[in-house]
Amino acid sequence: MCPPAPLAPSSGVDPVSPRQYLDVVRARIDERLREIFAQVEGDTTAAAPATLPVLAAARDLTMRGGKRLRPAMLFAAIECVEPGAHPRATTDVGAALELFQTYLLIHDDWMDNDPVRRGAPSVHVSLARHYGDAHLGACSAILAGDLLSALVHELVGSVELPAARRRALVQAFGRMEREVILGQCLDVTHNQDIQRIHDLKTGSYTVRGPLLLGAAIAGAPEEVWRAFERFAEPLGLAFQLRDDVLGAFGSEADTGKPVGGDFREGKSTLLVRHALEHLDASDRDELRAVLGRRDASEADVLRAQALVERSGAREHAESVVRALRERCLAALDTPALLPDGRRLLAGFAAMLSERSK
Repeated sequence: MCPPAPLAPSSGVDPVSPRQYLDVVRARIDERLREIFAQVEGDTTAAAPATLPVLAAARDLTMRGGKRLRPAMLFAAIECVEPGAHPRATTDVGAALELFQTYLLIHDDWMDNDPVRRGAPSVHVSLARHYGDAHLGACSAILAGDLLSALVHELVGSVELPAARRRALVQAFGRMEREVILGQCLDVTHNQDIQRIHDLKTGSYTVRGPLLLGAAIAGAPEEVWRAFERFAEPLGLAFQLRDDVLGAFGSEADTGKPVGGDFREGKSTLLVRHALEHLDASDRDELRAVLGRRDASEADVLRAQALVERSGAREHAESVVRALRERCLAALDTPALLPDGRRLLAGFAAMLSERSK
C-alpha cells in the first residue's frame, strides 16, 4: 500500500462536510483493516491454523459496520494542528483504534451476556455455536479480544514517527487503555458514580483518546492538549447519555442490539436514576421489578419505558445532552486550533451527541 495522501478538510470554496470527511476516513481505515487481517490470517495459518475461527470471528465483527468516528476524530485532531502530518502513521493508529474497540466490544458483550452486536451474533455466541459448547465459546471470545489487543500494541508500536512524538503516542494510548479498563471495572461492580464511569469507559476512547493521539502524532503544544481535554470531557458524557437514551428507547435497527437490553441488564443509567428519584413509590417498585430481569418480557420492557418516560427522565437527559454539547463547542473557541479542524470537530460533536455507538 502506498502512503495515503493527506486528507484535506476543505477547499475554501466548497468545503467538505464532516460527513463527507467521515466517508473518506472510513474508506481509508477499512482498506487498512483488510490489509492487516489478510496479513494476520497468513501468519495464523502458518503458526496455528486451528485458531482461524477465533480470528475470523474477531475480523467479522470489526468489519461488520462501525462508523469509524474514532479514527475520524483522530484525523480531525491533526487538522487542528498540522494538517496532513504523518498520514501513514495516522492511518495505522486509526486502524488500531477500531481493533481496540472490537476488543472492548467482544469482552463487553460476554460480560453483559449480550447475544447480538451490530445486527448479528456476538462473538461469544458465534464461537459457542462453532465449537458446540458455551464455555468454549466464552473462552475463545476472551482470547479473540486478547488477540486483537496484542495486534493493537504491535501496530501502535511499529508506527514511524520522530522519537518524541512516538513516545507521546505510546503514552497516550496506554493512558486511554488503562482508563477504559478502570471504567469497565466500575461499571461491572455497579459503582454509583455514573459520570466517572461514562468519562472513563466511554469518553476515554471515544473522544479524549483519539484527540490526544492526534496531538501526539502532530507534535501539538501544551495548549492544544488542554483544549482537546476541555472539548472531550463534556462530549464523551453527551455521547454516552445519547447511547443510554437509544438503549432504553431505540429500536434494534438503531442500536444493533435487542430492544430493552439496558433494562434487562439492570444498568444504572442517568435515565433510570432520574426515574427512581422522581416516580412515586408504587411506580418505583414496578420499575425495579423489571430492572435486572434477564427474562423480562416485551410487555415488561414497554412498561419500563413508559415509567421512565413518565418520570421526565428522557426529557432531562435530552436537556443535559444539549448543555454538554454547548460546553464542548465553547471549548473549540480558541486560536490554538486551526479553523478547518475546529469545524470538523464541531461537526463530529453533533454526530456523537445525536447518534449511538
